[in-house]
Amino acid sequence: MTVLKGSQSVRMDEAGAQTRLTACNDHRDRLRPVSARFVLRERTRPMHDATEDAFAPYDLTRPEHYRCFLVAHASALPRLELGVTGKGWDRWHPRLPRLVDDLAALSIPLPVSMLAPDISPVAAWGVQYVLEGSRLGGRLLAQTVPHGLPTRYLAPDPDTSARWQAFCVALDAHNRGDEWLDEVVDAATETFQTFRRAALALAGDLP
Repeated sequence: MTVLKGSQSVRMDEAGAQTRLTACNDHRDRLRPVSARFVLRERTRPMHDATEDAFAPYDLTRPEHYRCFLVAHASALPRLELGVTGKGWDRWHPRLPRLVDDLAALSIPLPVSMLAPDISPVAAWGVQYVLEGSRLGGRLLAQTVPHGLPTRYLAPDPDTSARWQAFCVALDAHNRGDEWLDEVVDAATETFQTFRRAALALAGDLP
């Protein structure tokens, strides 16, 4: 048997207490709900980046490219917005009317809408994650469009940042666990894919 001196015993007790505290913190972290926002960001990153790459050739400082950009969005957006209307976040509202106004101002007819899968109430959160997030990106893109061209679709609302934070809070509040998140992630990934297909389809028309 090893007999510890007083100072050694104190150090051992402190070490044991620290180990127990660390284990308690680890257990608490495992019990803390995972932020749905960050799960979505990480798991959809590859398709998000692929969509960004598909739109990279669109130079919005050039009017012809901007026109093609709007047409690409107009072919992807209608079925998605229709599919989430009345589902998901109760503060969500569509942007298609603004996009239609921009197209009309440029004398561009509304293109044929791309097909979209049926969107369940759970999947609506994934679609809205992409659509709401795109409002943030639109704020930056609007600054590159030549003066005099309509930008109602891209122009941010005064509460754009606050809306995004509110959406993320609601998203976390509705998180029901792994299966719920899987369905939301799949829907967000497919939404990015829809915009990516639209961008690639119109890229050949870029001058």
